[in-house]
Amino acid sequence: MKKNKLFAIFLAVSFLTSGCVGLEELSEVTPNQPQSDNGNDTVKSTTNQLSNDFYRALITDGKYLPSQSRGATLSLNSGYNLRNFETGLLAISKKVFPTDQYFFREGQVIESATVYEWINRYSEDNPDGLNPATNGETDPAKYEPMYLAQVLEQDYMIQTENNYELGGISIGLAMNSVNPLVTDAAGIPATIPDDVLIQKGKEMANVILTRLRQNDGLKNVPIVFGIFKQEREDNIGGGVFLTEATSVEGTEVKNWSKLNEKIVILPLIKGDPTEESSSFENFKSQVQNFFPNLSGVTAKIHYTDDVPDKMVVTIMTQFYGESEIIAFAQHVTDVANKYLPKKINVEVRIMSVNGVEAFLLQDVNEGNFSYHVFD
Repeated sequence: MKKNKLFAIFLAVSFLTSGCVGLEELSEVTPNQPQSDNGNDTVKSTTNQLSNDFYRALITDGKYLPSQSRGATLSLNSGYNLRNFETGLLAISKKVFPTDQYFFREGQVIESATVYEWINRYSEDNPDGLNPATNGETDPAKYEPMYLAQVLEQDYMIQTENNYELGGISIGLAMNSVNPLVTDAAGIPATIPDDVLIQKGKEMANVILTRLRQNDGLKNVPIVFGIFKQEREDNIGGGVFLTEATSVEGTEVKNWSKLNEKIVILPLIKGDPTEESSSFENFKSQVQNFFPNLSGVTAKIHYTDDVPDKMVVTIMTQFYGESEIIAFAQHVTDVANKYLPKKINVEVRIMSVNGVEAFLLQDVNEGNFSYHVFD
């Protein structure tokens, strides 16, 4: 793989790796996008598609449109959760909206003010709140926590003869996994069971679907829902999606599919060794023996149905010259080719206090790594 393509993929991964609601609070959806006064389309797509793993993005008047609801969140409490939430919803969407048929646009239907109402508690002043009303309980065992932390919208567009039209929407519901008022003897908040998060998320998804379907432009648009469990702030693995479903029509989300995903951080603190953890330990040992100025070598592996599908290795370094960076990147490439798992997506990021110094990416088809050293 050429280095410039490797660099472009790294940038793309880093970017992707940001009562009834009144209809006036939802952006009006029309079948086609607006045109400029001279009749030319104001909406265009990026002409290059790095690979089928990525959507082509839509550009409006030469600009990328950020989400209408960007920043509307109560407590998506870490960058690890946020990245997994966004990229996980993209992965779910690809199953329904293929990247070779649809174009990506950040959510433009649900506005920030609406999301803030939805993620706050239900009350007389906020009848659209999806989180339960406060019950006034001071007893931690009876306290009703805030379940919903964020609502994420992604739009998927179809190209028509002269323009683009909305072909589908994905909605992610990020659920809090802890009850802050219920703690153990060490003061650690209690975990909310997954089945409770799924139940609450499904109820909220039906309410959101009903509200969206009130918009005439959304009555027959496929809408994908994913329920995401955000992990504690100190969990560097971040959260995962618990279940998904697609509504083609109507106001009830049916046929939910449970997702069996997990994230494992290496080196293992506890638990039985796996093939991946053993490979990583061999890799880590060889890397640390080569260069003394290392602050740490860690890895994050994503599993689906107990099968690894992606591994990201981070090496923190203290470099003093470009020659050291180049020599180290070359050595890491050799060791990665020898020890790290084959046939899955593997990235290696060599970091310093200045940011990314070098980046390695495995070609899954050929089973070897290419690297890029940053100036």
